[in-house]
Amino acid sequence: MSFSASLTSRPGHQPDNSRASMVSKTSASGANTVSSGKNPVITLFAIGGISTPVQDYVKDYLPLSIGLGSRNLTIRPMADLQFKDWFATASASYISRSNISIDRTAYFTDRMVYSNRVTMPDVLQYNLRAGFRNKDIVAEIVLDKWNTFGGFDISKNNMPFPSNKMVQTRFGINGKYEPEKWKGISLTGAAFQTIAGRNVGQSFALQAGFFYILNLSKDSQKK
Repeated sequence: MSFSASLTSRPGHQPDNSRASMVSKTSASGANTVSSGKNPVITLFAIGGISTPVQDYVKDYLPLSIGLGSRNLTIRPMADLQFKDWFATASASYISRSNISIDRTAYFTDRMVYSNRVTMPDVLQYNLRAGFRNKDIVAEIVLDKWNTFGGFDISKNNMPFPSNKMVQTRFGINGKYEPEKWKGISLTGAAFQTIAGRNVGQSFALQAGFFYILNLSKDSQKK
């Protein structure tokens, strides 16, 4: 289990009927900018986030560990282009990761280390997405790449290790539907395939989600 928080700044012009929904690692639809005019709308985002585990779990048991146990600081610039109901979004994230402690006092990387402290390499992540987006529906294709700065390869006859070099490229589809008659409800779904990688599994993933937005603003209470 982890706790995360993010801060988003979006300079530039946005039309009055646009909506932006950002969460940690962005929303399912990227930047929810909706263009109703004839000219393309370009929106720039500057996103910062922090995350930290809230429980002490076993990190050195990959691939069965629930996480890697590091505290993360994320900086993410993003650019979104919307023309009518079509859009394209590009972003890049730099993730700074803290060192972690494991439940042994010696381990082997490319050399023998006599310590329970593990130096975690930082990460650079790229994300490209494009598709259809209006006030009710988002349907997009996504290309995502994850690359660590450093680390080492999994050695023969050994299990994965938290500080392994990890490179992963995924391709997939993503969607979100907000029913007009059910205000505040969002249904999401996604499918992703790992198409290239190093020290990661060649996995296929399906995702489904349900969101309800509880609006506590005074304006919504008056309505």
